[in-house]
Amino acid sequence: MTVPEPDCDEPIDPCLGNVDVCEVCGTRGTLFCCDTCSRSFHEQCHIPPVETKRNPWSCTFCRLQEFSGSQQCHRESEVLARQMGPEEQLKCELLLLKVYGHSESAFFETTPCYYRIKRVSQNLKEHMWLDKIKKRLNERGYPQVEGFVQDVRLIFQNHRISYKYYNSGLMGRRLEEEFEENFKEVFAIQGEEDNS
Repeated sequence: MTVPEPDCDEPIDPCLGNVDVCEVCGTRGTLFCCDTCSRSFHEQCHIPPVETKRNPWSCTFCRLQEFSGSQQCHRESEVLARQMGPEEQLKCELLLLKVYGHSESAFFETTPCYYRIKRVSQNLKEHMWLDKIKKRLNERGYPQVEGFVQDVRLIFQNHRISYKYYNSGLMGRRLEEEFEENFKEVFAIQGEEDNS
């Protein structure tokens, strides 16, 4: 269900019980309410984009719960080698939603400015940013989980390389750590101590 942006001072809430800001970007506007939980999203903020004609509609967070149960733990190498089936696609969409929802993600959404600086960009293997990954994921362009994870990790690797030239602090470090924690949790990857 859609929440239109109010034209007057009186609140309009056709999705009573849903939040009135986007789960991903935290802003108001025309929001689509999940019919399963209290989350709301802008059509293009959700991954994949909201299916506007589908009623009822459930967000990626809720759709993933359909697959969840008692997950057995796996090694990271096993997870990375998986073909991108429907469950894996959904898990990757959730991971990317969580990255976009992080307070430091805006810098990494589009082409970071340091890609335009020759002495920095020449040392980078491949240019990567969140919107590029989102487009590839939405187009089902990842045949395996590994490609998706490598692209996300490449964003942070490139950012660390740029530190050599500019003091940009630890921006992105928390985002990287959160991605790695969420990756392990969502895919039920056993701890490093269990990989011995």
